[in-house]
Amino acid sequence: MNDTEVITGDFTAYCGDSVVLMDRVPDESIGLELFSPPFPGMYAYTDMAEDMGNVKSQDEMIEHYRFLIPSLLRALMPGRSCCVHLCQGVAFQYLDGYIGVKDFRGAIIAAMEDAGFVYYGEVCIEKDPQVKAIRTKDQGLLFKTLAKDSANMHMALADYVVQFRKPGDNPIPIKAGVSERYDNLDGWITAEDWIEWASPVWHRQSDKYPNGIRETNVLDNYRDAREDEDEKHVCPLQLDVIDRCVQLWSAPGDRVLSPFMGIGSEGYGALKRGRKFTGIELKESYFRVAVKNLRRAVRERDNYGQQELDAVKEVT
Repeated sequence: MNDTEVITGDFTAYCGDSVVLMDRVPDESIGLELFSPPFPGMYAYTDMAEDMGNVKSQDEMIEHYRFLIPSLLRALMPGRSCCVHLCQGVAFQYLDGYIGVKDFRGAIIAAMEDAGFVYYGEVCIEKDPQVKAIRTKDQGLLFKTLAKDSANMHMALADYVVQFRKPGDNPIPIKAGVSERYDNLDGWITAEDWIEWASPVWHRQSDKYPNGIRETNVLDNYRDAREDEDEKHVCPLQLDVIDRCVQLWSAPGDRVLSPFMGIGSEGYGALKRGRKFTGIELKESYFRVAVKNLRRAVRERDNYGQQELDAVKEVT
């Protein structure tokens, strides 16, 4: 495998700085952009100057991110979506002089709008506060704090998928909805799915929402990407969130892009749904694992397709 790039008929993966490597992505070739940018102060993946997470402040990260946005706008098809997965920023006593929340979401929205994107919509992703408390050791979520002084309590921070749209008319309609009335039996999203997905909150899986978001449904080999010097853990995006975004805002055969590929979660979900993928990842260990996951997605997709063909042959 090439140390810096892998190009197949299904996916293209680059290892390096996304601000630079986005120049290799042709104009208006991307049907959907879907990614989690580095969350400043929460996840430091490398000590490289190019790493947008390797910053001292949220403002510094946004300043760096602004160099990438024009390329995202250029590469995206008109009328299509750039979906940014994020959570609000956290203020730390040792770093900021106080404990609280920073409006990372608002800063991303302002930067995207300044570059020409249209802020088009968003969905809030429900989180389990107990899982958050255990994972982050957040004192503001602990029952101990509630018992001792609830003035220090706060709600668990939700995730968001913020949707930005490139101005212009979409040249290739995404006929996602299955509908006899509108003569579209080849769609892939049912009316029942849409009723749940159109909600401003994507609920976590429960008895009421059996098809809800499973917080722990992530690629199972993410630990393989860690290195001994990593300061923070890898935090892959849930596959259920990726799957909904891919189905809603792209069509089979479209190319999905992630300029922060990580271990390849967005690509894995896109390839499994019959899309193509382009990903860029700065850190070499993550890049290597991502390529393995992308190849795995292609194998699983092709094996599933062959199983369906075999089943049809048995019936006929």
